[in-house]
Amino acid sequence: MPFEAHPSPKKTENGEKLFYVKPQSGLVRTLGEFEMWFHDKYSLRQGDMARVFDAMLDGAPEWFAMGYRLETPIGTFSPKLKLKRQVTNPDDIHLDDVELDGIEFQPSKSFVKNLKYAIGSDGFRYVCKPQSSRLLDNQQHLEKALQKCLKEHGYATVASFAFHSGLTDHSARKQLDKWCYGDSPKLQMSRFGRIHIYTEI
Repeated sequence: MPFEAHPSPKKTENGEKLFYVKPQSGLVRTLGEFEMWFHDKYSLRQGDMARVFDAMLDGAPEWFAMGYRLETPIGTFSPKLKLKRQVTNPDDIHLDDVELDGIEFQPSKSFVKNLKYAIGSDGFRYVCKPQSSRLLDNQQHLEKALQKCLKEHGYATVASFAFHSGLTDHSARKQLDKWCYGDSPKLQMSRFGRIHIYTEI
């Protein structure tokens, strides 16, 4: 598995930067490609996977809304809640204090085991990424990354833009904010909970 190393905000007692690793960015497969692979390997009909995901997209939220978790062979999906304000006494919680904070996924032991088996003897491979400064100087590359985000979701987030551009989260946010200002801004930023959403003007 190819991976990258990035500096984290944490430092050692001597003031040296600590690094963290994550899978190489930019490696993406679409559901269509996924289906073709399943068709060739397991003789599944093309469209079966898409129908399952469509049904889950429509049906699972109804179960989540009733408070249920969804247990599957690959793991458990469950709704995640949070309070809009700090509360020190549970009796002080009002209905409008609670809001959805996303959906959590806990992979099953067999799913993780199969991943470890798939990595197998090939192990891990370090991939050296271009420095953010070089990527930021390549405006054509940044524009393409932004268009990929807008095409996929209709908007960009720091995470999605960082993924497509290869920038760190800090540099991705800096570039997105830069496009929101100036004489002719191309983006406008709005907040959705704790996430910044960038849309075209």
